[in-house]
Amino acid sequence: MIKKISIIGSGNVATHLGLAFKYSGVKIQEIISRNKESGFALSKKLDCMFNNQFANFLKTDLIIICVKDDNIKEVIKKLPNISMIHTSGSTDISVFDGRKNTGVLYPVQTLKKEIKIEFKSIPICIEANNEVFKKKLISLGNKISNKIYYLNSFQRKHIHLAAVIVSNFSNFCYIIAKKHLDNYEIDFSLLIPLIIKTANNITESDPIDNQTGPAKRGDNKIINEHLKMMKNKNYKKIYQLLSQNILEEYEK
Repeated sequence: MIKKISIIGSGNVATHLGLAFKYSGVKIQEIISRNKESGFALSKKLDCMFNNQFANFLKTDLIIICVKDDNIKEVIKKLPNISMIHTSGSTDISVFDGRKNTGVLYPVQTLKKEIKIEFKSIPICIEANNEVFKKKLISLGNKISNKIYYLNSFQRKHIHLAAVIVSNFSNFCYIIAKKHLDNYEIDFSLLIPLIIKTANNITESDPIDNQTGPAKRGDNKIINEHLKMMKNKNYKKIYQLLSQNILEEYEK
């Protein structure tokens, strides 16, 4: 059983995971972070020690690596051969390169440390390099989430790809819409009920059945009018590409 954990990192994922584990009764041993300011602040929140160096680690059952994907491999090289996991959606479990007990705990949610979230509702994808450690990670995951999924690295990478599309890309579309309205001093909040309704529709029916709008109808007159109204060439290309793909999807 995993009773004590240490966390490497002090960003968004480290903050939310740390708080979730703390509130679930898991002991946080220490925060290890190169960022002294955010690392120390997080250690205070979690009532644990702060370590600014990869040395003199406190005894722990598990190290959770919450750093940027590009830094995971280098961090692993600095760690002793104890149980460890990372939290990346796109990094293969093979990055641990033969360590004894290794795995992944990937929360499928966009996280910002300043925004509170109900962690119990967040789906968590788990992977482990052996059956015994798998059971331990599933048990640990169940302490903080009601939605635990066991996925291999191949499956998890595809979940991450899909997550980028539905979250990051959709938010960028909000940015495009807001900038366009800002040009004409129109309040973006007018669109919030539409955004919420569109998102809620996904819980009731398949996305393919929810599509509406001029591209779905094949209304080229409206599409061309919209394109003339758009000033930013790059944003116009996005509108054209999305409209063309919607047209082709519903011509099948």
